[in-house]
Amino acid sequence: MCTVLSPLALLSLFNSLFLSQPDCTGEVGTMIKPLLIPLTYFSLQTWLGIPQGKCQVELNMMDDAFDDQYIGCAEEMAGIAPELLEREKSMSSVFRTVWENAQKEWECVKKEISLPKGFEDEHGRAIIAYTDDDFHSELNAAVRGAGASRAHYMASFQFKAFHYYLTRALQLLRGRCDVMYNMTVYRGVSASFQHIESGDIRFGHFASSSVKEEVAERYSTKNLTATSTLFTIHTCFGVKIWNFSYSPPDEEVLIPVHEVFSVSQGQGSNNFVLWSTNRTCSHFNCAYLGGKKDQTCLPLW
Repeated sequence: MCTVLSPLALLSLFNSLFLSQPDCTGEVGTMIKPLLIPLTYFSLQTWLGIPQGKCQVELNMMDDAFDDQYIGCAEEMAGIAPELLEREKSMSSVFRTVWENAQKEWECVKKEISLPKGFEDEHGRAIIAYTDDDFHSELNAAVRGAGASRAHYMASFQFKAFHYYLTRALQLLRGRCDVMYNMTVYRGVSASFQHIESGDIRFGHFASSSVKEEVAERYSTKNLTATSTLFTIHTCFGVKIWNFSYSPPDEEVLIPVHEVFSVSQGQGSNNFVLWSTNRTCSHFNCAYLGGKKDQTCLPLW
């Protein structure tokens, strides 16, 4: 079981008295509230007695992830999402600020790129917002557990509209599998992973990667106390998003929650090679409109 907490999450815990813990992927899983009591990270760490940097993440199908692809209900969701987005922004000043900043950036970005039919402003804003360094960590922490049940998704997932917009953006921008598959990308993470079973895997969250191996290696060493892992990835559903990004030089490729990969060991115990199976797995479809969780994997795409 993983027990690694980031400094920000630890401070948030002290103020809220609620333990919110990242899934050992280097991403913080809580929005930070204003500090009520000044306390350094190190003293809080000692108070809690939590060992840092000692966890292993199992590579599997991440069955509790929220993985809706909105097949057959995209148009209906498009009508619902604007009002839903406004409610979600009103619940979080952090999210509201991230979205407003993305709106401003999008006005400049969209003048410089060509877009596919059906690609709306909200899709572009969602991609830009995702590339905010702090926000994508918060989003992915929520995505990883929001699919435990439909009831949990409806009651607790605070990014329903955003998930819809980002998922649709990647669907609309997706290119040919043979082109993306042959363009190797890399993902670096400050955590240790293991693949005990021989089955396929999903990331179970939106996974950032780069066509530049050195960029991935830089991200893998952000936490000097954690083990660094490098994924070499051949993706069919990943999308080049660097024209939308706050950090274009990173040449980011964003992989959706639901893409299924086979796994092989790379060079070294902390390196893995992922090969897209050119299929997806979703336990949910149109969940907001009543779709229940299917315990079997639905290859919707």
